[in-house]
Amino acid sequence: MAEEKLTLLTKRKHIAVVFDYCLDNRISFTVNPKGISVDEFCIDLVISGIKQAVALGMFAKEHKFEVLGFNETAPSKTNTNVSNKQELNENPAVENQTSKVDPQPTSTVLQF
Repeated sequence: MAEEKLTLLTKRKHIAVVFDYCLDNRISFTVNPKGISVDEFCIDLVISGIKQAVALGMFAKEHKFEVLGFNETAPSKTNTNVSNKQELNENPAVENQTSKVDPQPTSTVLQF
């Protein structure tokens, strides 16, 4: 696996957690302020192996960090079967019933 670059978005109070993780796992990183906000930062990480990528993904999910640069390589798969089953349970099949009585014509009558 070639080196991949990922970006974590985080607030100032969570930077220490990311620093400790990167130092413990020997992941090189750079930190840049994000736009105008003083409290938000972009942390660029260089991942060199699949084990590092999986471990970083678990770490990011556990600490609820937003990851950029990850979705471009792996598209997400949606599960449509769950919603179809729920719709079937909520709307039971209606049998086709024919009425032997002729429908009555309706007229519009306004009463004041």
